[in-house]
Amino acid sequence: MKKLIPALEFPMARGDPQSGYMVHGRWFDDPYAWLERLDDPETQAWIAAQEAVTHSVLSAVPGRDWLRAAVARSRRYAQLSPPIPAGPNGHEFLWQADASEEKLKFMLRRGKDAPLETVLDPNTWASEEVLVFAVPSPDGTLVAFGKSVGSAHDAVTHVLDVETGRLLSDRPRGTSHESLAWRPDGSGFFYAAYPEPGEVPAGDESQWHAVYEQRLGSGAPARRIFGDDHVKQYWCAVGISECRRFAVLYKWDFVHANVVYLLRLADDALVPVAPDMRSVNYVQVIGEKLLVQTDLDAPRGRLCIAPLTAPTEWRTLIPESSHSLQTVTGVGGRLYAVYSYAASHRVHIHAEDGTYLRELALPGLGSVNHTSGGGVISGVRGAWGGDDEVWVDFTSYVQPPSVYRYDYEADCLTPHYVPDVGLDASAYVTDQVWYASRDGTQVSMFIIHRKDMPRDGRRPVRLSGYGGFNISVQPTFTALNAAWLQLGGVLAYPNIRGGGEYGRGWHEAAVKTRRQNAFDDYIAAAQWLASAGYTTPSKLVSRGNSNGGLLVAVTAMQAPDAFGAVYSRVPNLDMLGFTRWRYRDAATVEYGSPDDPVEGAYLAGYSPYHNVRADRRYPVMMFVPALNDRVAPPHDPLKMVARLQAEATQAGTYFLLPLRDSGHGGGTTLTALIEQDVDELSFYCWALDVAPPSPGEASDATSEDAATSEDAR
Repeated sequence: MKKLIPALEFPMARGDPQSGYMVHGRWFDDPYAWLERLDDPETQAWIAAQEAVTHSVLSAVPGRDWLRAAVARSRRYAQLSPPIPAGPNGHEFLWQADASEEKLKFMLRRGKDAPLETVLDPNTWASEEVLVFAVPSPDGTLVAFGKSVGSAHDAVTHVLDVETGRLLSDRPRGTSHESLAWRPDGSGFFYAAYPEPGEVPAGDESQWHAVYEQRLGSGAPARRIFGDDHVKQYWCAVGISECRRFAVLYKWDFVHANVVYLLRLADDALVPVAPDMRSVNYVQVIGEKLLVQTDLDAPRGRLCIAPLTAPTEWRTLIPESSHSLQTVTGVGGRLYAVYSYAASHRVHIHAEDGTYLRELALPGLGSVNHTSGGGVISGVRGAWGGDDEVWVDFTSYVQPPSVYRYDYEADCLTPHYVPDVGLDASAYVTDQVWYASRDGTQVSMFIIHRKDMPRDGRRPVRLSGYGGFNISVQPTFTALNAAWLQLGGVLAYPNIRGGGEYGRGWHEAAVKTRRQNAFDDYIAAAQWLASAGYTTPSKLVSRGNSNGGLLVAVTAMQAPDAFGAVYSRVPNLDMLGFTRWRYRDAATVEYGSPDDPVEGAYLAGYSPYHNVRADRRYPVMMFVPALNDRVAPPHDPLKMVARLQAEATQAGTYFLLPLRDSGHGGGTTLTALIEQDVDELSFYCWALDVAPPSPGEASDATSEDAATSEDAR
């Protein structure tokens, strides 16, 4: 397919040979530092010119209409969440969207059989505006919601009167509001935020995260109730106990450890539960006791219990096992423990005293929990008191996010909402293999493909990993993956070190000056896929997002012969400069600090921007910045592409694909997300010589293992 594209002429960036800096006595040149000024006309012109070349290639890929139809079929489906009870009259809120709608709406139902009413409809807002969260007051008369522009970050909280549809005049202080919890009487709410501009020294605007309380109608500014007065990089979160007697306050050292306090709402007293920054802890109040899920003295997690009268005196209720305990949720007097069994989930049910009762049978190999900015979120929901209605989330590589209801007495999991995305899950298989990394460590990997796929070494493979921040790579459905499978492609997801799949030890095996372990694990995965007869390097595309974008860039620099193409989305690439970008200096607990002589030298040793070599033949690479990114510096991919195009001329073609009006997580509308997926798939097809079919045809892109017409819908 590449031969159909005429010779490409990229606009060369101006290099400044005098630009650079000294780090620990060593000079590092930075000839493209001027590209960090995103609003500068010269930068804008260069981005636009690069973008034009990229789209000239992607738009010429045959079969884009088929790709668009396949992605849209798996992305555009009706969505429905479990109900959120609010108020004494049986009112409940939920999230809902029809297949034709661009954004989820927040809805109200005034009783089980009442019709749905729209409370918040972001489809009526500007296309770049996002409804980040919506939390109803306990009586259901008010909704506090977060609204952002072009990103899920930097939300601003507003309060809506449900009956009148009017916004209250109250404006919570601070920036980037999140993690909101109401007082039981609805008089106000707690929320986490960064301080107001001017409240902290210049340059610290993205530091000193704290929990505030907003009292409605008081006219008084929100008061800061919890945070840290010494370590500015910590961040906070807040929840409310089911009994509504306590606010649960968290303070995190990024994702490595946290402290937990209760705020007793009767007298606003702070009650320590986990006062030392030594472990990761999650807390739930049940009756007069506390459930404390922790990895303190248990790298794979254990569940403890403590009386409210002595909240720091923990007693083990469910001991550590050989599998990683991710979450525990108390529902209906029972404990639902979600474990990671080699990176997929199992749910164990225990009695209140910790006695094991049974395993909840899931629909297949998949995931119940998911990870957000606030850590691991349980996919099991329900109330400890009252009825024992249990809601269970489930997804897999071939099943979209679905909601089930579990009846404990009947031991029955019943579908509540399972979307139809046009993919015949029975036609595919998810295997899990183990392979040896460079140092002999055994690493697991999921491989997803058609059941009838021949192992002839010629399959197009999409390899993707993460390897950081205690985040697990677990079965997850995406529309892009569904389209890739229908093209006859293979998906491969290694569970490399740095992630949370196998507990604290697995994570810590690739932090700071041990990060090379993650890179070695990933390179070994690519080499194993070729040696095991799935593919050849020329048919393997390496794809990573965020920290995964850094991963695929580093491994392409270190082992260019292992990959045919690389797709690096919203990455950090200048690892000597990442602490200068907004919230990123908190990530030194994960990456190490450029200011430390040892850690700085280690970062320089793998930083992609500083390790481009003119004598290496790199694969085709595409770098994808989100120009509205609040998390990763959008200028890093610009600088990386400029340097590669100027210095690494032995082989690879290097593209820049800027995502305009998109944040770290992608576009704000379904249409934007679909087009981003189509561009990504088009790059795969161009780089690996995969030919999508015409609309209405089944994929025969990989000859004898053509998809069926049912799969091609």
